[in-house]
Amino acid sequence: METGIEDLKHLVLNKVQDGENLLQQVQSHFTAVEGSKKLERRIRSEMKFLQKLLEAKTGVKKEHILSSNLGSLAAVVEILHQCESPAAVFKPFSLENGPISRIEVDVVSKGGAVWHKAIARKAEALEDISKGRTSCGQKSVIDQASDYIKCARLHPHLFNPPKVVFHFFNSISSTIAVKLGKLGVDVEGDVRPVMEDEFSGSDTSSDWDRDEDDSEDYEEEDEENNGMATLPHSNHCNMVQQSDKLFLDITCMVAYVSSMTNGGANYRFPKTIYNQQAEWERLSPAKPKLDALFGDKQLVTCREALIDFQTLVERMGGPGEKQRTQDLISRLDIVDDSPCGRVSHLQLTSNVKTRSRLIFCTADQLGIVIVTANTGFVRSAASQGIEIAHYVHEPRVLTEQQERYSTPLYPSTTENAS
Repeated sequence: METGIEDLKHLVLNKVQDGENLLQQVQSHFTAVEGSKKLERRIRSEMKFLQKLLEAKTGVKKEHILSSNLGSLAAVVEILHQCESPAAVFKPFSLENGPISRIEVDVVSKGGAVWHKAIARKAEALEDISKGRTSCGQKSVIDQASDYIKCARLHPHLFNPPKVVFHFFNSISSTIAVKLGKLGVDVEGDVRPVMEDEFSGSDTSSDWDRDEDDSEDYEEEDEENNGMATLPHSNHCNMVQQSDKLFLDITCMVAYVSSMTNGGANYRFPKTIYNQQAEWERLSPAKPKLDALFGDKQLVTCREALIDFQTLVERMGGPGEKQRTQDLISRLDIVDDSPCGRVSHLQLTSNVKTRSRLIFCTADQLGIVIVTANTGFVRSAASQGIEIAHYVHEPRVLTEQQERYSTPLYPSTTENAS
């Protein structure tokens, strides 16, 4: 008996060490991933739980160890290692209006294009839950997949729903895998055929993981309304991306015609912000990147953006900048402003101004990715639950009028390149 207790304590110590290893991996490789601190806190919480088991006077029991969530957290870390360009971990997304109605995506990768879910339960437990062989009222993996698909449609990336991938770390039955495939979920992991006598009476409580944590008590939606009937901007889910077009906002047009991005970065300007941007430009020129992004795409802007851009150039631009403005306008498809749609519901803040909201709203309604340096708007929109389809570039200001008051960095810097 004493030997059994010592074995369990040794198992607990091993799991605590596993937690330390997970922390080291996260801190070494994924500190730049959004939500990494949340992952660290959850790992530490599980380690603290295990350490308390060692201190408990009642002794360590096997079911206590099995209830540890470290296995699922290890699976999440494994996905971070495997996936391409991990962007976020444990990122919440609303499923419908309301603070409770959401799911938490284990890993978001490729800038938001792929959602990953880690499932550490054994195949036997998953099969039993799917057939109602549990007294806990747990959601089956099929139900969870349905919620993921609904939610993905409400949170498109570049106007397309993110791909949903379920990772099974303890195998999955072929019947469940087929059902997931029909829902549109990609399955990663060992898929094995069902043996009916194998999947019966399995102890689901002995292999607990976090699969139920992200269901957050939201109500099941009617299949016909797809969980989107109460959303004021659900029409966005039917938007088709116009991949042959790009929408230019004011910041983008200014950066493109600026003297700074057209050979005029080698000055010491009288204003700090100009010098900072000139240093960026010398290190990483903006216009070649924009030209590469533009390619042979149709460039689009709206009337509000165009009028304000022209006014700005007329007031603050030099002759070269004004000429480049005319050249750029000749390439643009000018569309009417569109004040409707999901972006129009954004609350005005220090980063969400009326003009910017209208410009971003127009691009969003047209299903065109916007090219912008206005990252403040993008972040503020995301904090209000709306992801903006965008390409970001470094900001640049109009500088030609300032050159006469500036000092050339090199004697040969006498005038702008055309």
